[in-house]
Amino acid sequence: MQPGPPYQQGPQQPYPPQGYPGYPPPGYGPPPKKSNTGLIVGIVIGAVVLLGGGGVAAILLLSDDSGSSSSAAPTSSKKTGPPDKYTSMPGCEKIGSKVRNLPPLETPKGEEPASTSNNDIVYTVSSCSWREYGAPSASVTMYLAKSKEPGTGAGEEWAKAGYDNAMDDGGEVIPSMAKATKAGYNDIRSAGQCSIKFYQGNVEAQVIVSGSEPTKPVDQTLCKENALKVAKATSEAIG
Repeated sequence: MQPGPPYQQGPQQPYPPQGYPGYPPPGYGPPPKKSNTGLIVGIVIGAVVLLGGGGVAAILLLSDDSGSSSSAAPTSSKKTGPPDKYTSMPGCEKIGSKVRNLPPLETPKGEEPASTSNNDIVYTVSSCSWREYGAPSASVTMYLAKSKEPGTGAGEEWAKAGYDNAMDDGGEVIPSMAKATKAGYNDIRSAGQCSIKFYQGNVEAQVIVSGSEPTKPVDQTLCKENALKVAKATSEAIG
């Protein structure tokens, strides 16, 4: 509570004349000068209080205007995540060398841009196919997602999303497979094929094994065994 203005005295009234008119009574001199010390002290104290009150009001007003951000540490909306583990994908020859009795390797496609609407990554694809007429075939497709901004984890996030989407359509999780982060048999709705989808860091891969006649049903147990061999070789080649 701020004090009111300092007490002010009214003008001095002269004493009623005594003795001769126009002269002060005997022994009466001019009134002593009133000391202004109390008034000055009062004014100074009042000014200090007013300034102090104004200072507090200004601080409170500043606090109200700026909200909690004036005292709380700023928070960052920047995403963080694991760094990209891979910057390139293995060649088809490296994968094929780890699996026996594969059909001949078709001319492999090198790494090339893959379409995506995600602005946080650079997305590339690489594919391999082993085929021979009248024999079972195998194919591997790998997608590399590289974060445009290091430290955001966008690459692995994108690879994981590709795996999750494939498994959402129905699948069987493989508890552990070579160096893969997660892997599973995913449903591709074809009786003549089987498939494994996995992701490893910021690389997403799909392995498909087909029978000698893709339009005819195959032994799914044997198909999955062969797909697993190719998937493990791919995971180990990725590194």
